[in-house]
Amino acid sequence: MNKFIKNTSFFLCLLLVVGCLQIKRQLDEDELELYQKTLSLARDVQRSLRRVTSLDYNQATQLLQLSEQLNYTYDPFSLDSASVAKCEELQHRLERLQDDIYTTVTTHLSELYVPVVDNVDCLVEKKVTYPVYLKRGDKLYVKIKCKSPATVKVYNYDSRSTLKTFSGRTNFDFSMPIENSAIYLVEFNPGSNAQYADFAVAYTTTTIERLTPVKVNERTVEAKQGDFLAWSSPGIEMIKIFDEPRKFTLRGQLKAAFSGTYRGIVPIQVPAGATDILYSMRISTNEADRSSDGEFGENMNTSYRKVKMLGLPVYESNKSSGIIKTILGDYTPLREEDAYINMYVFNSASHAKKFNDRNTNGNIVYDINHSIMGMQSSTGRIPAKGKSVIYLGFENERTRYANYVWVEVLASKPIKEYFKTEYYLN
Repeated sequence: MNKFIKNTSFFLCLLLVVGCLQIKRQLDEDELELYQKTLSLARDVQRSLRRVTSLDYNQATQLLQLSEQLNYTYDPFSLDSASVAKCEELQHRLERLQDDIYTTVTTHLSELYVPVVDNVDCLVEKKVTYPVYLKRGDKLYVKIKCKSPATVKVYNYDSRSTLKTFSGRTNFDFSMPIENSAIYLVEFNPGSNAQYADFAVAYTTTTIERLTPVKVNERTVEAKQGDFLAWSSPGIEMIKIFDEPRKFTLRGQLKAAFSGTYRGIVPIQVPAGATDILYSMRISTNEADRSSDGEFGENMNTSYRKVKMLGLPVYESNKSSGIIKTILGDYTPLREEDAYINMYVFNSASHAKKFNDRNTNGNIVYDINHSIMGMQSSTGRIPAKGKSVIYLGFENERTRYANYVWVEVLASKPIKEYFKTEYYLN
């Protein structure tokens, strides 16, 4: 046993000695090429630094990008002492060079105008706003040139305050020190007519980290009248006429001869100021309710909010186009092939009563432009401006089979809505 332990110890010592005596090497071909390239880059950067007497923003950012590239690694365990010393010296040289770059850029910080906006020959038709995040100690610079008198304002968005206002000028060239860290807004109002303008908005700073502008995000949200920088827009208020869908049965004409009726009237009270009546009509041969019944108003209002925020065409009260047509098309009730009726639109109570009573004395006058024969489940729009009541008349032409009808009605009223832009940092 003692002999075995002695032999084992001997071999372990032998391996240790061999490891210590491992032959170290010089840089191989690839390592030497990397070393020479890095050394050459360091020399070029050093020569450039010696020639710097002034610095602009682009030159400074290029130098800082170069500084990030000044990295060098090697394997000290496999190289001989001379190679290790050589590589170590290069590493120290790069570190000193990075410090020199940092010092050079810092020395010239007051000369570096960090660009926020740099646009030339822009056609401006309405107010434009440029947001920028500034730190305390920064300095904001604005230079705008246009042909007709315009207005420029600067706001501190965080404190909801107006800092500067310049009106009736064609050239704007000013700067202002920043006393509080916040989001700032530079607003340009071209006036009543569109015009071309050149924009330059920039800032100077006291720290290298601020040479990269902080991104300011923005989104449009609903606002109230009087909110900071809120603007108005033509909009719609949708007023629910019935709390629940009006459901009724139109019997087949043969059965209606004995009981019930194959006709029906739904009067619609038009709210003051409303310009249109919007309806959803579900027609079925089955009297069972659906879970979607009663959701027309909520769906229309939800879609309207989404479409409005996307900036699609605004409401036009005298045309069957625009935002109403866009969202009505999204909510056509499920149609059944055998479920169809005639729908008549009456503006007169007496003619609506004649229709409902099946009174054949004299002509029955109805709105032929908005009445629909052979109507299946659908949505639609009826002009209602200046009217107080509209009557919808329904008729089942089928002889034997009944139709069941669910009617949901909204009134649309033009209103003034308010929106604002929210600015925020990630």
